[in-house]
Amino acid sequence: MNASQGRRQLADPTSRRPLRNFVLISTMVSTAYLIFIVSVLASTFIDEFNLSRFELGLIGSLNTAVGAITAPATGRLTDRIGPRLSSVTAQLIAAFGLALVALSQSVLMLVIAACILGIPQGWGNPATNALIAERVEPGRRGTITGVKQSGVTLGVFLAGLTLPGLAEAVGWRWAVGSYAAIFAVVGLVPLLLPAKIAPFANTDASTADVESKPYDMRAVRLIALYAFLMGTSGGAISRFLALFAEEEAGMSNTAAGIVVALTGLGGMAARIGAGKLAEKRIAPLKLLSVLAIIGTSVSALLLITLDVGAWVLWPVAALFAVGHTAWNAVAMLAIIIGVPKAQAGRASGAVMVGFLGGLAVGAPLAGLSIDATGSYQSVWIATLVLAACAALVAQFAQRTSS
Repeated sequence: MNASQGRRQLADPTSRRPLRNFVLISTMVSTAYLIFIVSVLASTFIDEFNLSRFELGLIGSLNTAVGAITAPATGRLTDRIGPRLSSVTAQLIAAFGLALVALSQSVLMLVIAACILGIPQGWGNPATNALIAERVEPGRRGTITGVKQSGVTLGVFLAGLTLPGLAEAVGWRWAVGSYAAIFAVVGLVPLLLPAKIAPFANTDASTADVESKPYDMRAVRLIALYAFLMGTSGGAISRFLALFAEEEAGMSNTAAGIVVALTGLGGMAARIGAGKLAEKRIAPLKLLSVLAIIGTSVSALLLITLDVGAWVLWPVAALFAVGHTAWNAVAMLAIIIGVPKAQAGRASGAVMVGFLGGLAVGAPLAGLSIDATGSYQSVWIATLVLAACAALVAQFAQRTSS
């Protein structure tokens, strides 16, 4: 092998796959980690800062609202500076924001930290989607998209499994600070990826058709609307699932954390499987509709939990992993394969506006409803209706695009 061949091999986008996959997953975990902290340590934050449930939901919503507002800009910035540097910057901002959370002595400081963390929250998907479009060959993008989206559910699993125990052993501040330190180190790993890569060779007509597909703003807007509905529904459930398990179902904090952890563990497998299905077997928009219908069953089971028993929360965790987490991988894949590489960042940012906007709206409204009624039932009814509407949007998008 001569020197030029060696350089080409080093720059080949299919090389260094384990490192690339690690970067994809770590970026998704770190940039969204505040949401998991607020969910798992909900009762701790309520006691520490004397928060109402509405205020707790509002802090998380400020985080996601900033992400929604900044996602178009960070998406365009990703297209400009490249996904490699975008991943580094987003993760280092996330580490800094989590350090501020750990140091917070007042609600104001906590709010400031949550707003800062909104920037990486909205940047994670544009950066990683662009990285896949740039460095993953067609035919493997569905699986790899599922892998990288499983980073979010890995974060849920890690938070639910470790934070309650760490908070009890060393205090919640040291627990959060430990993750800030880890993410600061991990955030530098993308620099190990080669800066320049060789383009993919189109080996068949189908690949060329996918790569040259025009940017369809109508399709992106419909996916964004779907993301808003599912984000509102899933965000309300995930933000208050642990608290519901403790306050209404009678679970311990540890058991409630395990329920949340299982939604993450199951979500990892669900996102990988759904990404592969969407690229190989089932059209993405059709699969989005099916997943939204599964999402309605989560709310239906939550509605009967108090009558049937706390054991229902275990199947709730499994169904949530499929219905309310796997769709994200399918939606991101639709963007990756549906728009030109040069616009993957901004298209992802548009969809993230919908998703993070839904998260921003859902949590505080759910908290307000719980505070006003003293019950979670109205929230579960609303999340069921929202998921059903999302299924209809996906079906409409499928008909109009066929």
